[in-house]
Amino acid sequence: MDYKMEELLPVVSELAQKYTGYESTSITYEKAQMLMGAVLYCLDEYSHSCTNSLVDKNVSVKEHYHIGANIILEKVNNIREIFNAVSSRFDDFGVKCLYDTVQKGIPQFLKWYDAKFCPQDTILTLDYPLLIDCNSLTGANAVYKYIQAIQIEQSFLSLFDRNYVISILANYNSEYRDMLENICGIVLMNTVGHLAVKKPFHDAYFLHEEYLQLSEVFSGKSISDIENIVKNFIEEMVRRFYQSNTDLLEYLCCETNNIATRIYTANQYGELSKVFVL
Repeated sequence: MDYKMEELLPVVSELAQKYTGYESTSITYEKAQMLMGAVLYCLDEYSHSCTNSLVDKNVSVKEHYHIGANIILEKVNNIREIFNAVSSRFDDFGVKCLYDTVQKGIPQFLKWYDAKFCPQDTILTLDYPLLIDCNSLTGANAVYKYIQAIQIEQSFLSLFDRNYVISILANYNSEYRDMLENICGIVLMNTVGHLAVKKPFHDAYFLHEEYLQLSEVFSGKSISDIENIVKNFIEEMVRRFYQSNTDLLEYLCCETNNIATRIYTANQYGELSKVFVL
């Protein structure tokens, strides 16, 4: 929704009064920008969260703002709930960046996030990469999307024995503890190899003849063809082991193009062992 400046200023002015504790009539230009950003952030949340049937043009901009602000507060509560659920069984598999971002970063966000005066501030850098892109999001929206993804990743990884996951990471990168890569994608890529040759996940290390089988499966295929094959394998896995969890399926399928590209390239050079590592 588009708002005129004359509609926004009264809302920003009221927020400014609350910010100064009604003790001052003036604030710095930087703080005024911050408060304007806060109002716009909440209005944007209102417009994206409320369906057309709920948008009442007769409702004031001020009311739009307050509805959006309440949605943000609810989202912060959801972040806290998801984080608590994830933390109760969280495993970073020794990857420092994952531990620091989730176990150190999220609590800092919950401690310092200013939902009233600066909801647009993400506070965290969210260094551990996901399979999805959250770069367009800020504030509670970014952290909410992020912690949801972490919850999905932890659910996916919980299927496997911890030592198996660590072995995959160690074979992929001997310095995996310090790497800045998504571990879910690495494990997923390896599982595709197992599914392709019907090899049980607990049966570690591919044999020479299994690499030949894998090469046959993907030879003569374009990246797009391989992507479709990988997607089918992921759908099969989610159906068999995760009760057809649609959120998990959607998330994992975000990695299909990357996996397909790596398989295609490795197969061209006879180096599938660098893709399917365990």
